[in-house]
Amino acid sequence: MIRLAFWLVVPLALLAAFALVLQADRGYVLIVSPPWRVELSAALAVGLLILTHLGFYFLVRLLRGALRLPRELRAWRERRRQALAEGELQRAVAALLAGQHSHALKLARQALERSEAPLAALVGAQAALGLGEAEAARQLLARAEAEVGELVAARQSITRAADALASTSAQVPGPPWNSKESE
Repeated sequence: MIRLAFWLVVPLALLAAFALVLQADRGYVLIVSPPWRVELSAALAVGLLILTHLGFYFLVRLLRGALRLPRELRAWRERRRQALAEGELQRAVAALLAGQHSHALKLARQALERSEAPLAALVGAQAALGLGEAEAARQLLARAEAEVGELVAARQSITRAADALASTSAQVPGPPWNSKESE
């Protein structure tokens, strides 16, 4: 509030002092450019000079803002896309922890469409394993290219689980109630 008052009072005080000085001065400005001749009072000439300066200043600011607008719009869209991807990833993790594997897989794939986050690929792969889809888990793991220690360990663990799931599903003939031996 004090800063606002300062920026209002100081220019008004300078303007009042300037008006008092120019009121006492009866000078004039003469501009000659054949065939024209312009005679202005000193106060009017200084006022026009100040207004011209302010006009150019605000015009340059407006042009800079207009030229900066596409870059700021791209940055805003990127921030929005990242925020949506993070929200979907958080919901995917919550769905995975709640045991809703199909919903977690759907949300993780949506998060991967918006952002190539390795964690989204790992969550999706874990959800695919929960659904028994080893091939989908491998495809999602192929998208997790981060080399962060914990993520590499998680990716290796999920890959081993996918391999184990694929090998056990190939060995298991089916449920016992459908076999001919139980008859």
